[in-house]
Order: sequence, then structure tokens, then C-alpha cells
Amino acid sequence: MKNPLPMRFTALLLLIASLLSYPLMAQQRTISGRVTAQDDNTPITGVNVVLKGTSTGAATDANGEYKLTVPEQGGALTFSFIGFATREVALGTSNTLDVSLISDTKQLAELVVIGSRNSSRTKLDTPAPVDVIAVSKLAQTMPQTELSQLLKQIAPSFNSLKIPGADLASHVDAVQLRNQPPNQTLVLLNGKRRHTSSLLLVANNAGPSTTVDMRTIPLAAVEKVEILRDGAAAQYGSDAIAGVVNMELKKSVGVFSGMYNTGFYANVGLAKNKDIDDFGTDGHLQQFMGNYGFALGEKGGFINLTFELSKQGSTSRVPKGGYTGEVFDASYLNNTRKEADGTPIITNPEAIANPDNAALRTDKGLQAARGLTPKSYEMINGLSKVDNGTIFMNMGIPLSAKGTEFYAFGGLNYRNTLSGCYYRFPRQQDRFLNELYPNGFLPQLTSNVSDKSLTVGIRGRAGGFDLDFSNSFGSSIFRYGMVNTMNASYGPSTPTTMRLGDNNFTQNTTNIALSRLYSEPMGGVLKSMNIAFGAEMRVENYQITPGQVESYTKGPYGTFTAPEDNFNYTQRVNKDVKAEKVVTNPDGTQTTTYEDLIIPYRGGTVDIKGYSPNCQCFRGFAPDQQANAFRSVMAAYADIEIDLTKRFMIGLAGRYENYSDFGDVLTGKLATRFSVIPGVFALRGSISTGFRAPSLQELYYAQTSTGFTPGGVPFDQGYFTNSSTAAKALGIPKLKQERSTNISFGMTSQPASGLEVTADAYYIKIRDKIIQTGGFSGSDIGGNLKSIITADGIAQFFTNAADVETKGIDLVANYRTRAGAGQLTYSLAANWNQVAFTRVYPANLNIGADNQLPTDPTLRAQYLSDIYLNRNSRGSFEHGSPRQKYIGSIVYQKGPFSAMARAIYYGAVQYYSNYHETEDITSPYADYQLGARTTLDLSVGYQLLKAVRLSIGGDNVTNTYPTRTRADLTDSGRFAYDNYQMGFQGAYYYARLNVQF
Repeated sequence: MKNPLPMRFTALLLLIASLLSYPLMAQQRTISGRVTAQDDNTPITGVNVVLKGTSTGAATDANGEYKLTVPEQGGALTFSFIGFATREVALGTSNTLDVSLISDTKQLAELVVIGSRNSSRTKLDTPAPVDVIAVSKLAQTMPQTELSQLLKQIAPSFNSLKIPGADLASHVDAVQLRNQPPNQTLVLLNGKRRHTSSLLLVANNAGPSTTVDMRTIPLAAVEKVEILRDGAAAQYGSDAIAGVVNMELKKSVGVFSGMYNTGFYANVGLAKNKDIDDFGTDGHLQQFMGNYGFALGEKGGFINLTFELSKQGSTSRVPKGGYTGEVFDASYLNNTRKEADGTPIITNPEAIANPDNAALRTDKGLQAARGLTPKSYEMINGLSKVDNGTIFMNMGIPLSAKGTEFYAFGGLNYRNTLSGCYYRFPRQQDRFLNELYPNGFLPQLTSNVSDKSLTVGIRGRAGGFDLDFSNSFGSSIFRYGMVNTMNASYGPSTPTTMRLGDNNFTQNTTNIALSRLYSEPMGGVLKSMNIAFGAEMRVENYQITPGQVESYTKGPYGTFTAPEDNFNYTQRVNKDVKAEKVVTNPDGTQTTTYEDLIIPYRGGTVDIKGYSPNCQCFRGFAPDQQANAFRSVMAAYADIEIDLTKRFMIGLAGRYENYSDFGDVLTGKLATRFSVIPGVFALRGSISTGFRAPSLQELYYAQTSTGFTPGGVPFDQGYFTNSSTAAKALGIPKLKQERSTNISFGMTSQPASGLEVTADAYYIKIRDKIIQTGGFSGSDIGGNLKSIITADGIAQFFTNAADVETKGIDLVANYRTRAGAGQLTYSLAANWNQVAFTRVYPANLNIGADNQLPTDPTLRAQYLSDIYLNRNSRGSFEHGSPRQKYIGSIVYQKGPFSAMARAIYYGAVQYYSNYHETEDITSPYADYQLGARTTLDLSVGYQLLKAVRLSIGGDNVTNTYPTRTRADLTDSGRFAYDNYQMGFQGAYYYARLNVQF
């Protein structure tokens, strides 16, 4: 039974807040005005207008205008914007207040929430690199309509590559920093831990991982995003090894901001891609977003609401000409297939009706007769189809004049996704039924996602300390299904639409945080000292519930029951079916012979057809894979930052955590910053340790699906837990925690008016990294594993088997200047990195005497090591992300007009294959290099009316694609590209209408 305490606690806080806020409702008025630059009287867009002492605020539009609800009497407004001095103006009796701001290009820095618990720190005086991205402003000029995709185009170390539609990873938007797996990045919302998705990503370039699903957070709800690019496990929690992403929600009131987006992908632009089949346009998007805030009371209370509805179409990119492989085999063309009882199966009636037409007994001839083309076998080889709906809320209510505030935020997200699997051909007899799909079929995987979250808390002051007490609850449910599928072992009565089961992850986090800033303590010996400490309790639950029976069991279809003892099936039913017999010769060698199949007893059954069990593409979760796992984590931390002088500061942080399933851990961090030339140039650095326990998903996820070789040969592969019988039979050890060390060193500089530059080098060492093994086949290993997963089965596991090092440099530069009556902003971001496995240590495995491994000890050890960490997995992690990424942009704004150009350079990557160029294992591997690529984004916008703005533009308007996949890795022309660098969707064009009133 789940603990009901968090929900009761939430309800109690909401009740208290509503009772306390009731008397705060009083008379208010609406004030409006225009904000301009003092030097040239031009309007300033995006100025933050805040009612002093509250969270109530608004932002100016393209005309520099704002509207805000304020008390009937008293109060003051503060006006702030990067590049201008902040101004505070008292409210009089007029309902109109125009303000001019003085240019101050030294004030480019913004206050940050993460990286330091000193609330007065800006992104330039923190001891660690922090990117501050004004999402609400950028959303008006950027082509991207999803938060993760927008951030990818801005931040040098941030990545969120969309996965093609053939895997569940395409159903979420993951978060990555510094080429580390998504589970190494902590994601916060309003400074509070965000729950992860219940989905475990197994097709991730950086290894198996959980992630916060960024698609659950609507772009219109976010004011800004802060990205801490530094190890912060000791400050914020064990999964902050690569860094922290914090999203701050909007607090504005009295202003409605709406947005309608439409767009599509098209094979046109500055260059048409002649290597792929023409597709006209696809991936069509229709998206509506809206945001509005209501004032609560006259003391600055607010509730800000956001909604989003979107519909994204699928895309598919295949080589010119499409599929060139075999569809119908000889048995299909010549009608020689039989049922288990010997009854002939008529698969090619056209050939029987026209016996003189020899072409009908050929693969291409029968395809032509049935009107089939390569398009008939095309998959969703691109983006999945997604229908998405989200509502979000952010609320704050002052409880006292001393600054005590009740707050709450959270949202609901519902999403339906449809992705494609491999096409099943008639030649694949073990997964084909002529009665249902005579020309084969394309199974499609569906997911119904339900994501819920709510955080409630109180912040204020107690005993001189800033106090924050909160409770955050989050839930992610994935309901899996298949359409256009079947379980061949159930015959024609098989369902073609199936429920596969659910994954459910819930997380409840309660924390209390205290901090205090001392100015000139110890009699002025120190400039300042900020101390912070707190505690946290987190409870997690992960569940797997089974699907319908037909999705994971083997049915009776295709079996034969003997009518009498010693029944000779070969002679009396089907002479083509014989029994295989392995004979051991006197010299120890083995010979395989075939003899009549005899069923010894009446009523005995034999599986004649060997139909593949389970739902095609993705097997339903079975009862033996069911899970209901809990974990509790208790944590306490202490953090101190000391400004020894105006120029030199140091920071120390320590965190103790106790896991109910992994014991105790203590992590620490030391950081420092020295201002070499005050206000112009400073050095900073840090060293920290980290710890990450395996997620519940990594510990308990189990599943079976169908994989395919590059030649299209199917095989069943299963993911088994480390406590499973298969793991024990093979000798796979239980998972343990990952440990890490982070070192960074960098500089910040403001060498000229309007220019800021930061550069940071980093080193990340992860020991006992959790990897996903390659497939251990029953026939290769033999012994107990062969009897558990069958000889033809493939078993994969998650295991600690490697140490990894990452080295890199981040560079970020921004320059803001006036250009006549307009404003120009130049930005440059760059990342150089290198990732390498420094050590791989496979476990000692239990090999059966009947194994088929190389007999030479050296070759055998290398063979097993290559399975443990296969070439493709290792290559994807080490070389699958560009070692260089450069982002350069120019934004121009003048009055109602704006324009943006952004170029992104992706360095070359290397593809490492598990397969050789030929069947000879001494031949070279089928590797290839994907050359460097540069994409260009363009957009222009114009304020048509006071409340209406129109923007048009494109993402990757150069229609740039990655290097083509090797021909021998395309499965006879079904795949054109591998999913590295910027993906392979090509040019995207959009139109956007913004309204604000």
C-alpha cells in the first residue's frame, strides 16, 4: 500500500493557504505604461516589471508596453533588463506610468538560483559556469517549439537528440550535459527536484538511462532556464554528476500571452537532398499555447496558468529507390507451405490462376501483380507521431508582511505517441500468417503517457535565516500498446491490437532548507559569509504491470498432436519435416543428421511450424517481469561560501545520503573564485566527488523484443534483471553505485562594454559505470543459460563494467551593442570534448561445456569482452557525439522588427559496427565516418498590431543531412542515415503568431 502522507500533507497546506489568503483579497487597480531607452527613446522589449516585495510581475512587449495589477494605494515598481541599470519607481495615483532606463552595459549578469546558495550571486561571479537562458524572449524568435530543442540550439554542452521512431526512446525528450547519460544530470523546476520518466532508455548513445521528460513542461510556462555546467552532487543530490538544469516558471499577472505554431519538414531549400526518396512535406505541426496570470489579493499574490495543445506528424527518410530486398521466398511463390496437419497453404493464388505466367513465380513479378512498390514496405524511419496536451500552474501567496509566502506549482501532461517497428515480410515464416497479412505488415508501437506533478511549500524567515519547506510529488505512467501486429502462435484468431502493460514511477520529495548571508562577519575581517544547510527525504516507487496474455505467451497454433503411439509424422503428414540429431564421433567431433520425426506417445504434441511467440515487435510485459519496488533516500547537506575579500571567495559543500538499498555515502565539493581585475577578469575552479545509485528502472526493468541484423535477419532479445535466473546462470553480478570525480577550472571576463566571455575546462571521471551489455546467445554460452533463454535467444543485462573519463572545454561569449536605432546581440558558444573508456572489466562468466566460443584462451577472453561492451555501444559513447560543437548567432531588433540568424557546426563522428564487411570474421568491421556538418537557422518577426506579432523562419534551412549510412548497413535500402549530430530530418519551416494583451 502506498503511503498516503504526502497527499494529505499537500491537501493540508492548500487548505491552510486558502484560509490565510482569504482576507488578503482587496481592491486593486491596473496600471500600464511604456519603457524606453533614455539615450534614443526606443522601446525596450522584455523588461521585467515587478511589484516590489512580491512575486507579481510582467514583461514588456515588442512596443515596450506593459500592464500590471497593483494595490489601490502604495507600493513601488522595479524595472530591470540586461544592459540597463535597474530602476525603482513609486506608484502614485495615476494608472499610467512610463519609464526610461539608463544604459549600463556592465550589468549583463543575472542573478542565479543554482551554482550557489548565496542569493546575491550572478552568473559571472559564481565559482562554477552557469548559463542563463531567457526562454520567454527567445521563444518569439527561435524555430524550435519544444523546450529541450530550443536549449540544444543555445547551450554548448546541452543536448537532447530526438530518437527515430523505431524505439521507445522516441517517446520522450531526454536531457544531456557534457556528453554524459541523461541520468547524470539533475533537473529542477523552480529550484525543486523534478521526477524522472518511468521509461528506461535502452537505445541511448551514452548508455542505458532514465531521464526527466522535458516534453512534459510547456515552453510557454518557462520564464528562464539556468544550466549549471559543473559537478554538483554534494550541493543538490547524487545525480548531479554532469550538472544541473533549473527551469524558472513565469509569475506575470494581468497579461495573456498566446502562441500558434505551424510548420513542416520539406526536402527543399538552399540544397535539395537527392539521396533520399521525395516525400513532399511531412512532420506537420499544429501547436497552441497560452499563458495568463491572475492576481490574488493586494499583497502580490498570483497564480500563473499555462496550457499547450500540439499535434506532431511522423517523418520518414529512406534512400532513393527504397527497399530492394526480398519480399516473397520460394515456398511462398510456389505454394509449398503446409499447415501443421499437412494441409497445403495457398499463398500465391495468382500463380495458380495463371499457370503460364512465369513472372508470377518471381519475387518482383508477384509484387508488380499486386501493385506493391518499395513504398509499401516503408517504416516510420524518423520522428514519431505525437499528440500532446499539457496544463501547468505556478502560484504564490504572501502570508505576512515579513515576507512569508505560500507557493505551489505543478502540472498535468497527457501524450499519445505512435512509432514504427521493422516491417514483417512474408518470407519470415515464423512471424507471418497469410490469412491476416498476405503481403506482410508493419507493427506500430503506441504509448499513452500520463505525467502529474505538484509542489507545495512555505518560504520565509525564522531566527534570521531564510527558510524554505516544501513537498514535491511526481508521477509518470507509460501505458504501452501495439497496433497492426499479431502473435503468430495463436493463428488467425490472434488479436492485432494489444495492450503490452504499464510502467509507473512515482517520487515524493520533502525538504527543508535554511540559509543566511552575513555581511562583514567577524568584525569585518571577512567581506561576507553565506551558510546554508538542510535535509531531504525522498521516496520512490517503480512498477511494471503485465499486458494481455496474447502479448507474451506462446499459443497452440502450428503444433501437431499425435493420434497414436509412435506416430511417424514425416512419412504420414509432411515429408519435408524431419528431426535433427547430433551424433558424437569417436574422435570427439560432432555430426548433424536428419531422420524421420516420430512422436512416441498418443496425445503427444510437437511444435511443427515454430511460430514466433509473443506480440510482434515488442513483447508484452509478462507476470515474471512484474515489479513493485520501493526506495527511500535520506539526505542532509551543509554549504558555506566565504568572501574573504572583495576579490577572493571560497565555497565548501558536503552531503550525506542514506539509501535504503545502497547504504551510506558522503560527497564533497570545494570551489573558489578570484577576481584578478575587479569587474573585468576573474578565475574560478572547483573539485568535487559524486555518487549515483542505480535507478529503480535500471534495477528492475525486464523486457523482450525483436532485433534485426543489418541484413534484416530477426532475433529475439531479452533484457534481464541482475537478480534474474538468467543473470545467476551466466554469472552477472548485482548492480552497485557509480562513483565520480569532477574537476573544473575557468575564467570570466568583461573586457569591454557590452561584452562578456566565460571559458571553463572540465574533467569527469566515473568509476563502475553502468553499461548495457551486448547480447549473450544461448548457443554461444551453452550450459544453464542455454536452457533458460533457449539456444536461439539473446540475453542482455545492465552491469558495472567500466571506468570512463570525459575532458572538455566550454566557451561562451555574448556582445550587446546599439546599431543606429536598433540593437544587435552577438553570441558565440563552443564545446570541445573527449570521452573514453579507460578500463573495461567483464565479470567471470559461467560457460557451459557445450559452448561455441573460441577455444583459444586469448581469443575467448576478447570475444567475451566484445560482447560485454560491444564495439557499437562503446563507439557510440566515445565517438557518437561531436567532439566539437560551435554555435554562433546574431539577433537584430529595431522597434517592431526583429531578425535572427544562427549557425551550428557539428564536428565529425565515427560509427563503429558490430558486424564485419563479410562473413569472414577476419575481414574489416563495417565502420564509417560521418563528416562534419553546419546547419543554419533563420527567422524574422514583425509586430503587426499592438497585440499581434508574426514570425516566419526555418530550422536547418540549408537542408543539411549527415553522411549516408554504408550501403551494407541499410538493410537493403531501408535506412539512409544514423542518428548522430543534428539528426536526419532535414529542413523545417514554420510560421508563428504571437498575441499579447
